[in-house]
Amino acid sequence: MECVDFAALRRGPDLDLIFPGWAEGERVAFYAPHDDDAALGAGYLIQAVAAHGGRPFVLIFCKGDAGYSTAGEKAGIVAVRKKEAADAYKALGVGRGDIHRFDAPDFGLMSAVGRTGGGKRDLFDGLVSFLRANAISRIVFSSGAFEHWDHTAVFFQAVYTSPQAGDPILADLGPPARIQSYLAYSVWSDFEPLPGRGPRALRADKGILAGQEHEAAVVKALAAFKSQGLIIRDTVAAERGRRRTADGFLELYQTVGLRRPIDFRPYFTTIRNCRTGR
Repeated sequence: MECVDFAALRRGPDLDLIFPGWAEGERVAFYAPHDDDAALGAGYLIQAVAAHGGRPFVLIFCKGDAGYSTAGEKAGIVAVRKKEAADAYKALGVGRGDIHRFDAPDFGLMSAVGRTGGGKRDLFDGLVSFLRANAISRIVFSSGAFEHWDHTAVFFQAVYTSPQAGDPILADLGPPARIQSYLAYSVWSDFEPLPGRGPRALRADKGILAGQEHEAAVVKALAAFKSQGLIIRDTVAAERGRRRTADGFLELYQTVGLRRPIDFRPYFTTIRNCRTGR
């Protein structure tokens, strides 16, 4: 696994270890199934992009309509969550205008995966339009772990819908803009090492080792979600504690390779060996 120290990252010339071929001025989209998820799973990387000449965007897919703990909160919860999200991501270096909401209902995002007919309310079209209009070059999204149906739906939006932004189709949605790389982050429980030891047991292949100031910024961001206090209080405390090491705080990512060309050479070798009887 490749892991970069946040302090060294600040001194270094680029974010190449995390985003190969990184160039100053790039725009990175962080996909959040629910408004707090990107802060939970990729808060250090959001800070690193903002501090390193890039522009982080946060795309919030669900509107938070199920995130109330008392009946009295139900009517105003979506508006409350919208303000809380703006305050939270400001603490991580994201401008209010760089937060985009798709407003799908909580627990209902899976039904919006795929193109459902086109038009202004189609999430497929809206996502492709956004990526093209904002020249997004990297995407960081929740992993496909079955920890929440909406998290898995965002994974599908990333790996199936997002690549279409670079294809010469749907010309009315803007000129194609190719995504250079994709990273998955763990919201709660994914990337558990496989049985055994050594590098092959590690499911995440990249990480950032952050200091106390960067962890403090994430904690501040999560604290902005006051309406979620009863829902995430204990789980957030446990999750932040698991990230702590003697050297700092660790955030993990997994490279997702899409549309990689097949290397036919091993097959050619096998065919030659079969023909020669080797």
